[in-house]
Amino acid sequence: MSRRLPSEEAQQLWQEYRSGDMYALAKIMQSYYADLFHWGMRLHADPEFVKDCIQELFLNLWKRQESVNAVENVRAYLLVVLKTRILRELSKKHTTHQSTLSEEYAFSVEFSADVRLIEEENEVYQVRKLERVINHLPERQKELIYLRFYQNLSFEQIADVMQLGRQSVYNLLQKSLISLRKNWTVKCIGFFIQFTVFCLRYSVADAC
Repeated sequence: MSRRLPSEEAQQLWQEYRSGDMYALAKIMQSYYADLFHWGMRLHADPEFVKDCIQELFLNLWKRQESVNAVENVRAYLLVVLKTRILRELSKKHTTHQSTLSEEYAFSVEFSADVRLIEEENEVYQVRKLERVINHLPERQKELIYLRFYQNLSFEQIADVMQLGRQSVYNLLQKSLISLRKNWTVKCIGFFIQFTVFCLRYSVADAC
């Protein structure tokens, strides 16, 4: 699997891409493909559809290299663009206006790729329980939990991806954690914290 690029290295590659370096864009795609694929599958569980959207995303970036602006965080920017493209394509299929669909899309959290890296049976059980509990949250809360603890985005970056104000992100996270605590014992909450650290240490297995 490809390592996740440090922010500074990603920024440098982004500048090189904007200057016309195709290989810089290819390296960005290689490094973030797994993150993008896993994100896309949370929005729409059709792997071929998600792969097509990712491919179109990068083809479009290459065509628009001279007009693309500098960005503060490359990964967060790509997540935003992919989400927009997926919702746009889904809106075409459902003949629904994009702004309406964006409020209704289903979001799922699934950790099967990470379970392969866990050897203890009890930990696998806890991961599955975590998955079930999170998936009972409202869609926007699930998305926020995923972005914060799986993608490791800052609150500002989450606000950009979800098109929310920063305070709204804080409030939504608070509601999410309250809901999780109601359904988990103290011991399970401890595991939840440990597992989020685990998720940040390993990138998702190559989705290709």
